[in-house]
Amino acid sequence: MVPDSVYRYRILQFAGAAAALLFLIELIPSPAIAQTPSSAPIIKRATPSRDPNTVGIVAGGAEEGALRFVNEISRVVAAGQETGPNGELALRVLPIVGRGGVHDVRDVLSLPGVDMAIIPEPLLTRLQESKELGDLKGRIVYVTKLINEELHVMAREDIRHVSDLAGKPVNLGDYGGSVEHIARDLFRTLGVKVSEAHLGREEALEEMRHGRVAATAFLASQPAANIERLTGDGGFHLISIPLPADATLYLPTSLRHEDYPKLIPIGEKVETVAVGTVLIAYNWPEKSTRYPLLGSFVEAFFSRFSEFQATFRHPKWQEVNLATTLPGWKRFKPADRWLQSSQARQPSTAATGSVTQPAISRTPAMEGRGAETERLFEEFLQWRERRGKR
Repeated sequence: MVPDSVYRYRILQFAGAAAALLFLIELIPSPAIAQTPSSAPIIKRATPSRDPNTVGIVAGGAEEGALRFVNEISRVVAAGQETGPNGELALRVLPIVGRGGVHDVRDVLSLPGVDMAIIPEPLLTRLQESKELGDLKGRIVYVTKLINEELHVMAREDIRHVSDLAGKPVNLGDYGGSVEHIARDLFRTLGVKVSEAHLGREEALEEMRHGRVAATAFLASQPAANIERLTGDGGFHLISIPLPADATLYLPTSLRHEDYPKLIPIGEKVETVAVGTVLIAYNWPEKSTRYPLLGSFVEAFFSRFSEFQATFRHPKWQEVNLATTLPGWKRFKPADRWLQSSQARQPSTAATGSVTQPAISRTPAMEGRGAETERLFEEFLQWRERRGKR
């Protein structure tokens, strides 16, 4: 005979287990939701924020180079602002660590706290063409084109050319990340079929040391100090990645000894490709609370852009022209208005349509970087002329 107290305890225990099971079932998507195609429209709604003066910019994974630039945007925008009684800012930029690539675009489309992202242009083009996330042109606008990132392919000593990677394991980073998209597209275009691995950066380098991975790809703005720090003592080297003849979304460039003295001998360079990046934003309705907040961000970012070009910041900032357009995409209206107003204040730019950046004093280091930009542009013109003769 089971005592009543034990009987009641077992009933309560069963009821608790049943409630927990029902809770877990609620978390599991129904078949209808689980089978929804990825091209289904993503609906984003603004929700009340604990800090209504904060805009969020997702900048890829912790290992990706864009995060540094978002951190610098956050610091410059915050500097010089008057704070409230509790230290609150009139405008705060929150850097957000994401997963990179398509994941960051999806976050902009769906997460209320994510207003913007830095995305490689080729990825944005592919997503629009494939409609993987639906038609983006009504839901995404761009603020400005930003820096170029270079593809770095670090390989073991026995790998001398990109063709040596055929059939070998090559790390492309996270699934759906920017590196995966760029490197996969280039390897396919070059006719090099690799065995893809998807590992974290340090894990991939450890696998290379044990001979289980042949190479790993990085997408970063040179000079990227962490690349030498992580790989300088591993017996690895950077290999050249030629620009495919029919590639229209990439630019030819090179990595130099001056940028990577431990990896590239004096006087030598490693040919590779560069991709442009763009700061995109969710196309909030003009009457929404987020729209004027993004407008305030544009005003702060654009009007103080000269501060990003200081010599102690990354030299890539000096290559940015805020007025450069992204063909086929709409610019965020407040950004467009700011540029038009700036152009109107500078009549001499009317003939070219370009907008001069706020003036700052030039230094020898900046002059050297400007000469390097001109050199790369000349290389690009020569490459385009050679391709036209084929």
